[in-house]
Amino acid sequence: MTTTIYLVRHGEVHNPEQIIYGRLPGFGLSTKGREQVEAAATALEKLKPFDVLYSSPLQRAQESAALLTARLQMPILEDELLAETEIGGYQGKSFDALPKPYLTEEGVAGIEGASSMRARFLAWATEAQQQGCRIVAVSHRDPIGVALLHWQGQDLSQLPGMDLPTASVHEVVLTAERGRVTRCWPPVSEEG
Repeated sequence: MTTTIYLVRHGEVHNPEQIIYGRLPGFGLSTKGREQVEAAATALEKLKPFDVLYSSPLQRAQESAALLTARLQMPILEDELLAETEIGGYQGKSFDALPKPYLTEEGVAGIEGASSMRARFLAWATEAQQQGCRIVAVSHRDPIGVALLHWQGQDLSQLPGMDLPTASVHEVVLTAERGRVTRCWPPVSEEG
């Protein structure tokens, strides 16, 4: 049985104070972010049909999912397993406050580790795979990146340089043996 998942990173966030927003409420899409998601929806329309759209419960992901489903006409299911990295006490601080590296396999004080993030994301994917259908899922950079690295057989050291722009779409074809990853949007030649 083959399941195809289209992983969508939420659009750019309105964050004029440039703080770490993590799982804080009140951080929705910027105007540019809405435009990015509309462009992703246009790209996804060409790949229809889809069966369901899953989304992280966070505002920026929910807003992105709503824009997608308005164009793709399918139900949205919220799933906590798709949520952003848990960064606890760093929320609301400057990005300079994060330890370097901030994301490790087992985690640093107050920050969820890649192994935890991978486990929850892959648990979601395994459950989705049982359905054997075509799924769109809206999530966040770190969880998507960690999962994509897993399916590509790469380690966490590749995450910092990973090309994963806001509103990007990656197709993941899951079979019993493995996952095959292809970036659908934006095309590599259109990046700037």
